Amino acid sequence: MIRTVFATTTCLLLALPALADERGRYVYADFEASVPHIDLETCPTGLAEGDVICRVTMNDDGLHVYVFEADGARPFVSVHSYFEEDFELVLK
Repeated sequence: MIRTVFATTTCLLLALPALADERGRYVYADFEASVPHIDLETCPTGLAEGDVICRVTMNDDGLHVYVFEADGARPFVSVHSYFEEDFELVLK
């Protein structure tokens, strides 16, 4: 499963130009349909400014947070990767 997510994410990143909208932007609808992910209620503090939404994927080596604009076609803004030494999971 994890390798499938990693392979899917890698293929998606390589295919970004092919999945661009009419303005040449990668948009959330393409990501939503093709990448297994978890919707974050709010974006991590300091990750992005403005009205954005964040989604997270996991693979063998870390968590990857994708940031998209919240309005219009929701174009891709950035991706931030976190590895084992960058975070700690706490169960409550």
